[in-house]
Amino acid sequence: MQTLQTLVRNLALILLLATFLEMLLPNKSMRGFVQMIMGLFVISAILTPITTLLHTPLSMEIPAWTATTPQDLPAIAVEGQGAKIGRDAVQEQYRQILINQIKGLAMGTSGVGAAEVDVKFEEEAGGLIDQPKIAEVNVLLTTAQEPIQSVQPVIIGNSPTPIIQSPKAEEVRERIATLMSLAKEIVFVEES
Repeated sequence: MQTLQTLVRNLALILLLATFLEMLLPNKSMRGFVQMIMGLFVISAILTPITTLLHTPLSMEIPAWTATTPQDLPAIAVEGQGAKIGRDAVQEQYRQILINQIKGLAMGTSGVGAAEVDVKFEEEAGGLIDQPKIAEVNVLLTTAQEPIQSVQPVIIGNSPTPIIQSPKAEEVRERIATLMSLAKEIVFVEES
C-alpha cells in the first residue's frame, strides 16, 4: 500500500512539473523535448516500485538515485555501536589527512627522500564533529641519496635514555611541530 501511495504521489508531482514547464516555454518547438524528458521521468517512476516489488535490481541504475554505503563500514551495527562506528570512520579519515599533510611537510625538507608517518590519537577522544587530540606523531625518514656527513649528535629531552637526532631529523621535527601546531614533545622523528 505504501508503494502504491508513493508511486501515485511521484507521478502526480512529475505531471504537475511537466505541465508547469510546458506553460513556461516561450515557443512550441521546445515542448517536444520537455515532453520526452518528463516521459522518461514517468517511466522511471513507474519502473522503480515494480522492480522493488519483484526484488530484481535494475541493471542500469542511475548513480544519483541509488543509495550506496562504503564497503569498509559494517552494514548492520549492534545496538549502541552506531556512534562508535561513525566516530571511528571519521577519525580514520582525519588520520589519513594528517598523515598526508605531515608526509608532505617532511618530504619538503631538503635531503629527505621518503617518509613514513604514523599518527596516534588519545583514547576515546573526539567524536563525529570534533577533532580528536593527537597523542603522538612518529615519522621515519629515508634520506635522499646524498653523501653521509658525520655530525655531532643532538640530545633531546630530559628522558633517562637520551634520543639522538641528526640536524635533518631535528629540522623536520621543528617544521612539523610548528606548521601543525603540535607540541614538540609528541613529535618523534627517526632516520633510517
